[in-house]
Amino acid sequence: MTGQPSVSAEDIEYVKKIVREAGAIAIAMREGVDIREKSGPSDKVTAADCAISKQLVKQLSARFPNDEIVSEEDEHHSPEGTKQRVWLVDPIDGTDNYICNDGQYSVMIGLLVDGAPIFGWVYAPAWQKLYYGGPGYGAHFENDDAPSERFSELETLQIESNARVIMGGRDRKSHPWVGELPQVEVVKMGSIGLKVAKVLEGYADLYVHLAGRLKTWDTAGPIAIALGGQLEVGPIEGESIVFPRDSVRLESSVIIGRPGCLSWSRTYIAKPPQ
Repeated sequence: MTGQPSVSAEDIEYVKKIVREAGAIAIAMREGVDIREKSGPSDKVTAADCAISKQLVKQLSARFPNDEIVSEEDEHHSPEGTKQRVWLVDPIDGTDNYICNDGQYSVMIGLLVDGAPIFGWVYAPAWQKLYYGGPGYGAHFENDDAPSERFSELETLQIESNARVIMGGRDRKSHPWVGELPQVEVVKMGSIGLKVAKVLEGYADLYVHLAGRLKTWDTAGPIAIALGGQLEVGPIEGESIVFPRDSVRLESSVIIGRPGCLSWSRTYIAKPPQ
């Protein structure tokens, strides 16, 4: 194990423990959970989101008092932009999936150091499965009460190949032509963390988010795990995905997948066919 100087083995185990505890809260509160709207009917939050956020922020703040902690459910989202280390918390990624109880939701924590995704943890309570890792460490998974296993590196996606593409509901509505391409089989999955997990597990070739405007807590953990698993990560345009220090919003598209997925995406889905 190579490890990362910015996150110790003890810290990795600590965060694994607290995301599992958060997952237990999600399971315990799901039946009859209180639901309210945030910005509109399509943007919901539950009492479980808020309870888990409060607990995780408290736990992370206690262990890392000099770091910045940002949660989706914070009352205000105004990152200081001055701390080297920033923890991003998504208490329940896939709230709609949590509400409908299809299992496709997760608890996610990501660590940025100097604006770079260094480590991520994604726990799927309904699956009792944890994904974690980062650059130089590898991408790992473990079922509850089972030893950790490391993901193997995936084969390169060739330009001439057809691809299984995971797209979220918003992208499927705004870019319906992608699913009509002969090279594409659209795969559906809820939480972004679990979308990346399905690529690592070989059930899909890439995850595509073309609409932009994802939040940093949606992406920091999953991208760190993807990089640990030697997946290719980037925008469909430009050089790289930039995590801003003073904002919680990513402006670019996001592509995460097997090696070769960026060239493949830029060939077939950068713009509608003429």
